[in-house]
Amino acid sequence: MRDLKSKLRKKSNATLLVRDLLGCTCPSEVFDHYQVQEHISENIPTIQMIMGNRLLIRIVDSAKLNDPRNAALRLLKEGHAERERRGLNRFRLVIIGGFSSIATGQLEELPKRFDDRVHLHILSGVDALAFL
Repeated sequence: MRDLKSKLRKKSNATLLVRDLLGCTCPSEVFDHYQVQEHISENIPTIQMIMGNRLLIRIVDSAKLNDPRNAALRLLKEGHAERERRGLNRFRLVIIGGFSSIATGQLEELPKRFDDRVHLHILSGVDALAFL
């Protein structure tokens, strides 16, 4: 994840992640100012990105989630609260790594507990790192 963090400091890589992998249609000016930092949430290490004071992204390695469903729900709740606290437009939780199709389906249902500005993305490690 440290390697990913350093790669995301490069604007072109951050743009590829946000636009191409996550499908965000943020305007170009969002990428003029952004932060990439390490963040710990209940002993789960994540990479946090704040894009143009509009978008909060937290990226986590699936291997760090002992109980993926409960951990993802906690991360979504925390990210939603942080988005609200900062007055940002959207929150995207990105889990890098694979799960069974059943587990993936259960995880993809979790954002429905929140508003339509909370998103969950599950990317295979290969997909996530290939763009860099």
